[in-house]
Amino acid sequence: MSIAESTVHTGRRVHGLELFFDLVIVAYIGQIAHTMHGDPSWMDAVAFVGLLAAAWWAWVNATITMSLFGARISPSMWISVAIAMAAIGVMAAAVPDALGDRAAAFAIGNTLLRLVWAVPGLINRQSVGNPWWRSVLYSLVPASIWLVSILAAPPWQYAIWAIAVAIEIVLLSFLGGQQVRLRNALDVGHLAERVGLLVVIVFAESILTIIAELDAHWAPSSGLTAALGFAAVSMLAWIYFSYAASSVERGLQRLQLRGSVGGIRDTVMYLPFLLVAGITLFAAALGTAVADAGQLLPSGAAISLSAGISLFFAASAAESLRYGAPWRRLAAWAPGGILLPWALVPLSTQVAAEGVVAVSVGVIAILIAQFAISAWRAHAHLAAADK
Repeated sequence: MSIAESTVHTGRRVHGLELFFDLVIVAYIGQIAHTMHGDPSWMDAVAFVGLLAAAWWAWVNATITMSLFGARISPSMWISVAIAMAAIGVMAAAVPDALGDRAAAFAIGNTLLRLVWAVPGLINRQSVGNPWWRSVLYSLVPASIWLVSILAAPPWQYAIWAIAVAIEIVLLSFLGGQQVRLRNALDVGHLAERVGLLVVIVFAESILTIIAELDAHWAPSSGLTAALGFAAVSMLAWIYFSYAASSVERGLQRLQLRGSVGGIRDTVMYLPFLLVAGITLFAAALGTAVADAGQLLPSGAAISLSAGISLFFAASAAESLRYGAPWRRLAAWAPGGILLPWALVPLSTQVAAEGVVAVSVGVIAILIAQFAISAWRAHAHLAAADK
């Protein structure tokens, strides 16, 4: 075994405390999904991305903190995570009016999150060679900015929020001398499992959305639409867990062996955001379709439906490329997965909601076949190379 290979950590599994934290994150995501029900506008979409990014960044900080310092769950870690969950809960309750009267509560929740994750970073900084000023700059400075934003009025308040998040993004984008230390400290097995389990819960939230809308609109047409929506979500989940999830840990291991902390950062922190956003948009649109069964799907919901599927495949393709997969391996499914779903938008002006969802099931079925063909060709190529 080489020295590089010995630095790949894949032994630690996800702790129940982390799953507990994820449940609060998904409750927050469910709140955001409700903002995209009905006929959302472009401004609703912008707010959706911004609010989802706040939750996503909270999850990223929790995941990296637990990967670096959570090998032993101490009482102090339990307390930190519990406080972080309470902060996420405040943010979730504020989501319906986060850009209005509840903006202060939303900012306070974000402030508390930054303060909580600064503590393990400062206490354990020597174990990963993290200079004290980096934790201060990454956590305490953004926390102060979020807190100060309470005093500002819109739209300046939102600009201040963006600055606070931008500081964290820049620090993660330019890791400098920390590349080697983080490469050796991060547990890629733990990171891969964290991403996969979060996606499981987000898919489950999609099913809950469909069930809730069917309960509120109990009718045969809504039942048919719900069944089709369930099939569509299940098929996307099948694609992810049959093909994408199995390659995540292998891809992360390759990136770690190459010393690419930037690659690990992109495939754990940035690109899964697109995947979660796509699943959430798709679920919100399916909820609207169940409610509006027998009628034309609103244009905003039709765009969300198409964008959700397209983002799912765009994120999958980007992750594969970042892991080092050649373009030709993605050619069978990536272009179709990104472009084909947009045919649902013009269709929605002519066909009732249940018909649009039925066609989306057909589109996903075609893409599953393309995925299977691509996987078979890749397996055959590897088998031939081994001979």
